[in-house]
Amino acid sequence: MKVSVVLGGASSEKDISILSGLSVAEALSAKNEANVVHIGEDISTLPEKVFGSDIVFNALHGGFGENGDIQSFFDLHNIHYTGSDAKASKVAMDKHLTKIIAKSEGVPTPNWIMLKTDHYSDSKLLNQATEKFDYPYIVKPANEGSTIGLNVVENEDMLEGALQLAGEFSNEILIEEFIPGRELTVGILGNKALPIVEIIPDDGLYDYDSKYIKGKSEYVVPAEISDKLNRKIQEDALKIYQAIGCRHYARVDFRLNDDEHYLLEINTLPGLTSTSLLPMAANAAGLDFQALVDTIIKIAIVDQ
Repeated sequence: MKVSVVLGGASSEKDISILSGLSVAEALSAKNEANVVHIGEDISTLPEKVFGSDIVFNALHGGFGENGDIQSFFDLHNIHYTGSDAKASKVAMDKHLTKIIAKSEGVPTPNWIMLKTDHYSDSKLLNQATEKFDYPYIVKPANEGSTIGLNVVENEDMLEGALQLAGEFSNEILIEEFIPGRELTVGILGNKALPIVEIIPDDGLYDYDSKYIKGKSEYVVPAEISDKLNRKIQEDALKIYQAIGCRHYARVDFRLNDDEHYLLEINTLPGLTSTSLLPMAANAAGLDFQALVDTIIKIAIVDQ
């Protein structure tokens, strides 16, 4: 097949998108004709760049590549593509909406409040947010990935700076209860949950550097938890994936405090780099990187 791999974009995650896209293109080239398409902010010429392709592998991360915009563009031009459709992408990119759906589905998630940047200086709203949780708590953009713009607020003096940083990336800010404990993630491939990965960051917080710099985090896969808890977390990952309407593949992040797990977010276009978690989980299930990419393509060809 001829597969166009779209990478780059204009989001804060564009550099990771390039790494993901090049890794995907290399894996595809063993069996297919891989056409690498590097885009920036202008996607108007995209149809002619992917003309003649059997399918587009969407390797974009964040921004218009993951929030439903480019998915709508693909649909408008009858372009087949990998990953969730426009509606599911838009919902999943919004952590506030995702958490609302999680609550309605009985999937535990940390308590939270959402603020608009044009209102966050309102003392009443800030009091409502900061009195809702004990220190520390999380301040982060409601629609960014890779923990960009995220801060752990440990005292009142840190709040204003955390709000300003998050506000640089989104006009919607999530203030969320901090859940101590372990960092877990569940890869989804098709409609099957992959082995759970536990992430152990060197610095305690799984931030941007911990995600993408080799040696900054350790990983345990499958995670060392009880079979009962393992099944429950995988079931809840699938439940939120299906409730939102995701397709092909995704990654669902949780915190684990003792035996209580809490949904953090779902990523419809998770990273596919050498340090990425979905390939790690797939490998534990017996799929090397090339097999993972081939499987995504096969699922996407059938499920359009």
